[in-house]
Amino acid sequence: MPCDCALLDGEIAVADKAGHTDFGALQDALTNGGAGIGYYLFDILALDGEDLRRTPLAERKRRLKALLGSAKAGGPLVYSDHVEGHGEEVFARACKMQLEGIVSKQADAPYRSGRSTAWLKTKCGMEQEFVIIGWRPSAKAGRPFSSLLLAVREGDELRYAGRVGSGYSGARLKGLSETFKALARRTPPVRDVPRAIARQARFLEPKLVAEIAFRGWTRDNLVRQGSFKGLRGDKPAVEVTREVPVSRAEAENGAGAAPRKRKIRYARARKAAAAVHGGKDAETIEGVRVTHPDRVLFAAQGVTKRGLIDYYLAIADHILPHVAERPVSLVRCPRGSGAECFFQKHASDGFPEQFEKVRIREKSGTDDYLYIRDRQGLVAAVQMGVLELHVWGCHVDDVEKPDRMVFDFDPDPGLPFEAVIAGAKAMRDRLADLGLKSFAMLTGGKGVHVVVPLRRGHTWDEHRDFSEAMARMMAADEPDRYVATMSKAKRHGKIFIDYLRNTRGATAIAPYSTRARAGAYVAVPVSWPQLARAKDAHPVDVGGAPRVIGRSDPWPDYFKLRQGLPKLRT
Repeated sequence: MPCDCALLDGEIAVADKAGHTDFGALQDALTNGGAGIGYYLFDILALDGEDLRRTPLAERKRRLKALLGSAKAGGPLVYSDHVEGHGEEVFARACKMQLEGIVSKQADAPYRSGRSTAWLKTKCGMEQEFVIIGWRPSAKAGRPFSSLLLAVREGDELRYAGRVGSGYSGARLKGLSETFKALARRTPPVRDVPRAIARQARFLEPKLVAEIAFRGWTRDNLVRQGSFKGLRGDKPAVEVTREVPVSRAEAENGAGAAPRKRKIRYARARKAAAAVHGGKDAETIEGVRVTHPDRVLFAAQGVTKRGLIDYYLAIADHILPHVAERPVSLVRCPRGSGAECFFQKHASDGFPEQFEKVRIREKSGTDDYLYIRDRQGLVAAVQMGVLELHVWGCHVDDVEKPDRMVFDFDPDPGLPFEAVIAGAKAMRDRLADLGLKSFAMLTGGKGVHVVVPLRRGHTWDEHRDFSEAMARMMAADEPDRYVATMSKAKRHGKIFIDYLRNTRGATAIAPYSTRARAGAYVAVPVSWPQLARAKDAHPVDVGGAPRVIGRSDPWPDYFKLRQGLPKLRT
């Protein structure tokens, strides 16, 4: 193209000769190397350093069309043309051509990220995402299932939404069947699956999201005449809710009011430290776009998304030295503590750019993992609904060289906390006998971590072997108090010394991270005298943590130590 740089907005799709796009065909194309994919461009945000976002849409499209004038006909870049006015006729024609529908945009509107009433989608049929909760076996040879069982979120719960039995190709059937194996479960994940359906069904963990086209809803609120279009890997199951169409009058009134509100917000944004974008449901903090900043993440404490960001920014200088540049695993709770949460260790689409990626070797191939560098990364984590940050025992510049060892003292319920403190101190003394200085952390849950910073220079096998030996020796010396095995039957009345956090790929809760549980508690590093006075493992919540953390550094020598891992005697 005739430019040095441009920022374009569009959508990739696969179209047939008649111009019909197919979501399933797009997935097949992505799987098979990308042949036939087109990039349908409908907006331009910047051109050769010029920010065009405040330019009216009509002018932006004129600039876009001129830029694409030299694009190869039939090539991957396609200008998405438009019709001014005649909305009803265009919509009727689109439906007659069996297209999905039309999108109407305000010609004089500036560009806005996220959803707004400046764009209106009018569908010929109905289409939305559903959560796959199971499948029914097929009696036909070579067909692994006859239909998928669907669910949709209403309030805080998933409810059964019916079945879909069409839209699958042979290749897609096989791929879905393989995906289902890892998510199998015995019981339905929702309560209202009809018995007649449940008797013949195989159930899945509610993690897969499917795009479904359908003709409407039955009186029982089940999908009518549904057709499978493909999986949505870009949307977590916890965000799938039933979509509610709005009337034309509501849409038009909303669209008409939007420009006046936006002018007001722009005027305020120029004077504000954190710019507001896209209305009351989004704002920019530390350069990160935060949606729904007033969403409550910890209901009992009234901690909102913005409030959690305030916490992390207040203690950023304390947490970042422990988190930055380490691979992280995340506990994400998009709807807050108490709702559905999930654990994520691999990178996926949809993460803010402030999350960095590192390629790490696995048993079968490699995959992208996440890490953060700075304050913006902390804000981006909260934006993605992260309530817990778990760190690897290494840094991203050399993941094969561990530099952090953790012993987790996990008590059986009912044991007094004094017993946990005694166990942590006993491990401290054993490590000291070997020349290793260690540090204590109240985990924000029920246990204590004993953390050992180490100089790099040993392998993961040596790292794990040493920690296992320390845990097993302590358990062998006092078998009535400690156990070094995960067997719950053997842990009754004892403290489990969890050394398995020291294996390659394992993680431990990061110092100063919040916990995704009732109470909004924080994992807090403490000095050994402070540990001796502790009443439990969760002394402080998000609201009180900044005051406690700012008093003094409980681990003043942590980052100064250059202690190596002792060799095990054989």
